Amino acid sequence: MDLKQVDQLMEKYWEGETSLAEEKELQQFFAYGEIPEHLLAYRKLFIAQEISLNPDLGLDFDAEVLAKIEPQKQTNNWNFVRIAAIGLVLIITAIGLFKLDLTIQQPVIASQEDTYQNPVEALAETKKAFAMISVAFNKGQQPVSNLAKLDKANKKVVEAFGQASQLPILTE
Repeated sequence: MDLKQVDQLMEKYWEGETSLAEEKELQQFFAYGEIPEHLLAYRKLFIAQEISLNPDLGLDFDAEVLAKIEPQKQTNNWNFVRIAAIGLVLIITAIGLFKLDLTIQQPVIASQEDTYQNPVEALAETKKAFAMISVAFNKGQQPVSNLAKLDKANKKVVEAFGQASQLPILTE
């Protein structure tokens, strides 16, 4: 390729108008031809592109890939450990199921505190439980009633002064 043609291709390249074939020609020129001094700075650019497109994988690349693909041989010790672990899990599961079955089959003995046998006592216990709940609920409602009182006081102050924006903030 002559120098005039290379200069024209370089101009097209910098304007972004070269085709892939023309860029390939420039890569071949910088890789194999004698390069004039004013184009020597661009040599690394075009050689780097060719190297990235055609990387050298090395002579032992195939051997490395095949070594990683081939399955590794497992020792008999690992197989024994796996079988023992599976057996242990099965034995523990069987014991757990057997014990669960025994607890299900045993009859439930009613405790002496159970009031369900006597309806009158059951009603009395239920009323006692509801009374405890009522006391706790009323205790929780007391602070709310204080807020209602505060709200009434604020309304009276607003009525007395007219505008709420000029009022001091009332707190408990």
